Amino acid sequence: MIRLFVSDLDGTLLNEDHVVSEENIKAVELLRKHGVSFMPASGRDYLALQQAIAPINVRPKCIALNGAQFYDNDGNCLVSNPMSADDVNRVQEVLDEYGLSPDYYASEGRYVMYDGDDFEGFMRERILSLFHGEKQDNLDEIINNFTKDYHVETNLTSILNLEILKIEIICKDAQMKVSLKKALDAMPGIIVTSSHEFNLEVNASSATKGHAIQQVCDVYGYHPDEVLVVGDGINDIPMLKAFTNSYAMGQASDEVKAVATYEAASNQEDGVAKLIYQVLEANEKERSNE
Repeated sequence: MIRLFVSDLDGTLLNEDHVVSEENIKAVELLRKHGVSFMPASGRDYLALQQAIAPINVRPKCIALNGAQFYDNDGNCLVSNPMSADDVNRVQEVLDEYGLSPDYYASEGRYVMYDGDDFEGFMRERILSLFHGEKQDNLDEIINNFTKDYHVETNLTSILNLEILKIEIICKDAQMKVSLKKALDAMPGIIVTSSHEFNLEVNASSATKGHAIQQVCDVYGYHPDEVLVVGDGINDIPMLKAFTNSYAMGQASDEVKAVATYEAASNQEDGVAKLIYQVLEANEKERSNE
């Protein structure tokens, strides 16, 4: 019987418009009414995660930054898995060779290194890359909202004094991205994943969604067979590998589908809602057979 339903956000619970559909909202509420815990597991930081799930009108326990943090229902961070300062420094040395400037996610927020005199232009180019080249009608508003959430540091020393939980790199050159990932994969102590076509995400090797969910099971007493996980991205692979009840979304890549036990409908087809209804039906049958 499933007691914990774990869902990725972007490409899974969220549709291609980056919102929770009405059907998914309805299904999550029904899941909770039947006593099954719903837990988002995302590469987003805690604030961005909460903003994304606001329509479901509940604050569940959740996993943020690919497993670097685990929060309880009251918003308390129970587990934190930061990168070591040495690993952050080594990653930055590699990025310097490629001329890339990443986002650093710390407990205090999101940081970027910049010492020029056109921060707005710098952020405009950076934010445009986050939308995969999609046209945004309200670009100025988006840039303003993103910029106010950033902390700016002018040198690496200041960054190294922070507790870095994740490094995100935007790279739109496909060949460069492959080369960069190969260089980073060769480094011990870190794991390199991705959540969309143009990014790479670096965490401490212990900071994965799979490991974080196992920690949740230890804290709350869930058996692995009582956990269902669903996702669509490379950063979901650790949790899809870790649990038998694992589902890849219909639009996921072959690489992701290969490690999941089952396949769900796509995020444009309310795949999470359909999976929730399937879980509730199976749980009810199991109860009736007891």
